[in-house]
Amino acid sequence: MKRGAIIAIVVVLLALGGFLAYKLHSDKVAREQEKARQEQLAQEAERARLEAQRKAEADAEAKRLAELKAKQDAEEAARRAEAARLEREAAEKARLAAEAEARRIAAEAEARRLAAEQAELEAKRLAELRAKEAAEAEAKRLAAIKALEDEEAARKLAEEERERARIAALKRQQELEALAALQKRLAVGRIIFPEDYKRRHHYEMNIDLIQAGKLPVPEPLIPTAEKK
Repeated sequence: MKRGAIIAIVVVLLALGGFLAYKLHSDKVAREQEKARQEQLAQEAERARLEAQRKAEADAEAKRLAELKAKQDAEEAARRAEAARLEREAAEKARLAAEAEARRIAAEAEARRLAAEQAELEAKRLAELRAKEAAEAEAKRLAAIKALEDEEAARKLAEEERERARIAALKRQQELEALAALQKRLAVGRIIFPEDYKRRHHYEMNIDLIQAGKLPVPEPLIPTAEKK
């Protein structure tokens, strides 16, 4: 009996200990959950406070900006009104000055017109005189240009004639030298033509010299095959 009672007591104690442990754990979990809930509520309250503060500050800033803009608009309107008043005054002064200037210009124009009428005849006479002098000067200038052109044309013509004479003399000298070379070759019985030898021209010249008896008649060349 004692052993069963002890076992029962142990079981009861174990059950009570388990219940107490469960209770302590449950209380701890509940406290932690409550703490987390309180922290969440505090964070939400802080966010709400900060949001309300930000909104209040934004509203205050918007109000300040609106008041500042209203003040600036009022100042700008006043400035524009003052500028418009000054512009009207300046326009009126300019109108009066323009009218006075127009009257002065009209008076000066009338005076200039009268002076121009008085000077017109004299100016016409001077213009006719200048035109006559200009025509005479132009005629002299054209005559001088014509004389220069004639002199230049005569100089060019003389230069061209000298150049033609020089070329003709050079050509004649070349022909004489070529003829002398040809005569020298004919004297030894062999004709060697230079590279720049103008065959047709010198052939006709040689015919004329042979017919005049100034060159001997060359013997006909016999091909090598026939000589053999």
